[in-house]
Amino acid sequence: MDNKSESVLNGFCRKNWALLLGMLLIFSAAVSFYGTWLNYFYDIDEPKYARAVYEMIHSGNLLAPMFDGMPRMEKPPLAYWVMYPFAWLASLDGFSGNALTFFRLPTVICSVLMVLGTALTGRRLFGPATGLLAGMILQSSVLFKFMAVMMKVDVVFACCVTWATYFYLQRYLGDKSTKVAVGGAVLTALGVLAKGPFAFLPMAGYALAVGIRHNVNKKNESGEPASFVSAMNIKGLVAAKWDDRNILLLWFVAGCAPFFLWLYGAWLSSGFDYTQGLLGQFFHNTASTSSKVTDKLSHLDPYFDTLTVIFFPWGGYVFGTVYGIWRSIREKFNEKYVFMACVFLVYLIIFTLLFKLKSNRYMLPILPLLSILVCDWLVNAKRDKTYRTLFEMGFVWILSMAAMLGYRSFKSMSVSVNLADRVPVGPYMELMLPFFVALGGFFLVMLIVSIKQSHRPALHIVVGSLAITVVMPFYYKALPSYASLTENRPMPILAQAVTDKIAAFSDSDTLVIHRPFFIKTFPDVAYYLKKLDKDGNCMYSLGSGARHGDLMQILATPQIAAEMFKKEHPDADKYPVYQYLKNKKFKNAVLLLSASDFYQLKPFMNSLPDMVKQYIEVAEMELLTIKWIKEKIFIVRFNPGKMK
Repeated sequence: MDNKSESVLNGFCRKNWALLLGMLLIFSAAVSFYGTWLNYFYDIDEPKYARAVYEMIHSGNLLAPMFDGMPRMEKPPLAYWVMYPFAWLASLDGFSGNALTFFRLPTVICSVLMVLGTALTGRRLFGPATGLLAGMILQSSVLFKFMAVMMKVDVVFACCVTWATYFYLQRYLGDKSTKVAVGGAVLTALGVLAKGPFAFLPMAGYALAVGIRHNVNKKNESGEPASFVSAMNIKGLVAAKWDDRNILLLWFVAGCAPFFLWLYGAWLSSGFDYTQGLLGQFFHNTASTSSKVTDKLSHLDPYFDTLTVIFFPWGGYVFGTVYGIWRSIREKFNEKYVFMACVFLVYLIIFTLLFKLKSNRYMLPILPLLSILVCDWLVNAKRDKTYRTLFEMGFVWILSMAAMLGYRSFKSMSVSVNLADRVPVGPYMELMLPFFVALGGFFLVMLIVSIKQSHRPALHIVVGSLAITVVMPFYYKALPSYASLTENRPMPILAQAVTDKIAAFSDSDTLVIHRPFFIKTFPDVAYYLKKLDKDGNCMYSLGSGARHGDLMQILATPQIAAEMFKKEHPDADKYPVYQYLKNKKFKNAVLLLSASDFYQLKPFMNSLPDMVKQYIEVAEMELLTIKWIKEKIFIVRFNPGKMK
């Protein structure tokens, strides 16, 4: 594409901006919404959010998130708050049917807002064509689509970061209006309420970019060439931040104040200090990656090994993008690239040092930046031999990574499904085969639109984006679904099957007991336990670390459950689950055990007198977990009608 063609494309997009943006948002909403109706949890964290919001509806306490009657302290509350109105709509029908569609709508909306923010940011930086096409690249990124349908904090946080970056960019490019200052403050506050201080990373990138510009301008004013060392001069960086202190202070205070007010409100309303849980979760995540910075820096292979996965199918073009940015900054200082690079690198470096890419989803907030930068290089870069070479190398990289991942899958007979790694494909090949065929068709389409198409990148982006979105329904059709205990593919899903099995011989007066490890491993069970409550109230289960004898005693006489809970928790009065146990009149109880817990309990059960053992009934079920792994679950209960 020559300069004249670029001008024509930008002119067309500028003239029809409203129409084209509307079409992009409709495309985004349709793609993001697809799969929301699946009555299945895509990830182990999803049921934790769904259950917490479900309990918020019943308790009316929006400040203190709870999971199964216990404080859920892992994340700040914004994700629960944006889900609350939709959960309330589901509650009008008693959470009957598939309420998960309602729970997932907020993340769908946030994903569409991310596409909008990407389009506006791209337009502000590099023109309307870049903005619109970057929105398509983002929406067709597989990681973005996967996360958009999950009811988790990640998309909510990424939406806040995307829009905060947009307002920071406006300020960086000279717009010092009140609207920009207030917009940046509001989005910073929302970002901190979504995921804590990580929301300050784009602001740190903004401050770094302002400092670099200050140093470069000082050098230019003195007639000296600016180098990398002079651009990073500490004195100049500090001076620039001091000159910009008012807006930085506003955004920082705006981010901190609502967060600390929430912590104070949560403590007043529940008696629990959520700071302790947030810090504990942070140290748990970072400690599990390694404590040595040198070790983290020497093992950056995930960034090269899974680049295509993180930004599939556009990851191969990142190499050309890096070259284009380097040349733009080297040949002529371009402050737009400096701003984008600073925000990107601050986020990337911090998360690399802290988490070493523990999960691909941590890269979600930088996908909009990658989309804009890749799209800018594809559409606006100078069409020379280097560009054509890097364009072809990018597609070769995509194909080679796909071949390598395919080889790994074939060798190990396992694939990555959603966020679960190494899922055995043998039992599910009948389900996965149509998806693999469709994916092969996508690569064929990409091959056709990539050969000698470096001069028509807009066509390449549009066709590639549409092609990968056509593949996505094949993937969702391969996922498990649940109809009943006997009608499933490929086998009953654990949480729903367990609750349906219990419902077959119990009612709302049944106490469900489990080991604490059980719900940590299968949190979806806590969500589906609501099926057992016929009165529409919130039903809690009892996670107990008591001795085997005490467990069996609770199973035989569930009325003592509250007393046992208080033995484990001296401050039991603060817990909603304790109030439930104390006020509920149970008629019977069941004990849910994983295979390891059951085999620990079995010797004790065998030691019981025959007179007692004859009333114990054990149901063994082999079920499919969220991670597509078979697990044995045991349901133990006292059944007076059962005789040897």
